[in-house]
Amino acid sequence: MIAIVRTFWGRILQIVLVALFVTIGTTVLIRLVPGDPARSILGARASDESVKALNSELGLDLPLFEQLTNAVLNLFRGDLGTSFAFRGQDVISLILPSLSVTAALAAIALTLSAVSGIAVGLALALTKRPELDLAGRLVMTVLLATPGFMAGLVLLYIFAINLGIAPAGGWAGEWPDNAKYLWLPALALTAYLGSLVARAVRQAALETIGESFVQAARTRGVPRRRIVMRHVLPNAILPVIPLLGLNAGALVSGAVIVEAVFTLPGLGSRLVEAMASRDLPVVQGIALLAAVSIVVFNLLADLSNMAADPRLRKTH
Repeated sequence: MIAIVRTFWGRILQIVLVALFVTIGTTVLIRLVPGDPARSILGARASDESVKALNSELGLDLPLFEQLTNAVLNLFRGDLGTSFAFRGQDVISLILPSLSVTAALAAIALTLSAVSGIAVGLALALTKRPELDLAGRLVMTVLLATPGFMAGLVLLYIFAINLGIAPAGGWAGEWPDNAKYLWLPALALTAYLGSLVARAVRQAALETIGESFVQAARTRGVPRRRIVMRHVLPNAILPVIPLLGLNAGALVSGAVIVEAVFTLPGLGSRLVEAMASRDLPVVQGIALLAAVSIVVFNLLADLSNMAADPRLRKTH
């Protein structure tokens, strides 16, 4: 119990530090990028007086230190500010609809990665045909080296353009119709993470099969299926929990790129719009959300791993 509490508060401290780093970092970086947010919002033909007035309204004419101070104070109040481009609309209400799209995509991809990765990894570890094992490892290596947007383009060409069994892009706006727009981009994200899970499961399963207790069970005549279900599978899926936790938050970032390929109205589209208009609060909000989600998923993975493996509770 003490280990769980210590892990929990350690991750909470990480969330605070990550939030501070992202807030300060994005504020500074946006200021270093050439261009004027007020000019981007009003257009190239706007008068200098209008641009100056908008900069004053948005607080962009303040010294950088004062802007950083205000950003940090707003962060601790739970206020992400209001959008520059959509004046009067707060950032949270602006990105929540986009977040729901990205979250649905990431959740489906995470589920597909876990199911397919465990099944493929276990099958490769148990196969008695080395050529199948070699072919599977080669395919996993190729998929691990393939960027998510490239996998998306290939799947788009095969399933949407050639076979016509999936839409090339878009969004229905309501469930369950949204599902037909999500399965193909989710498959693109699964190409990498699913291969990563499969490789980890295969390695863990092979190590478990070589353990003395498994050999003893075989000697006693225990059926192969029972050995796999009671000994090999539980030990093989243990590394999957931290692996998914480590990559779940990163999956949100990867989804941002894949969304652009499939024109989904998720955080990716919102981020591109915000960057184009130099909408600092929205960029900060999305960056903060992506960074904090990584720490949160790591916390959930740590707690799940400690619950599944009592040995970890003793080492913390």
